[in-house]
Amino acid sequence: MAKAKKTRAKRANVEITETTQIPGILKKLEELTKIEVHIGASGDEELAMIAGIHEHGSLKAGIPARSFIGTGKKKSQRAISQLAKAGVNAIVQKNETARGLLNKIGSTGQEKTLKNFDKIRTPPLSPLYARRKKGRKTKILVQQQKLRDSITFTVVPRKGRG
Repeated sequence: MAKAKKTRAKRANVEITETTQIPGILKKLEELTKIEVHIGASGDEELAMIAGIHEHGSLKAGIPARSFIGTGKKKSQRAISQLAKAGVNAIVQKNETARGLLNKIGSTGQEKTLKNFDKIRTPPLSPLYARRKKGRKTKILVQQQKLRDSITFTVVPRKGRG
């Protein structure tokens, strides 16, 4: 017999009052199933290549991965989760829209990702690159201002759900 898979769900406790009715709640929350927020680097082909190399590394060039998007996502999960829980209730109470909530989530994720970008220090710089940067700041990626400025978010339709 197969072992039961453990699942973990985070719930938003929606407050139901005399003025809120289940069909109305479902209609208000329906838009959340049709759109989503993407947080990442946006730019031209060269910038996409630089972001990909920093995020995943390059064995051929001997460049180690210095993930700023993946680790930024992990560091923003708690704040986004709390925002989503409060936002779902606000949507039901007519104080918020789905798009407005996703814009807040995107802004929070972007802010946390930028903070994470500024703190990246591992793996350390290669000795050759460290000598070349001698006398300048040794923070990793900070010199890549164009890459930092490209970190953004966008609210888009979910694929397959129009």
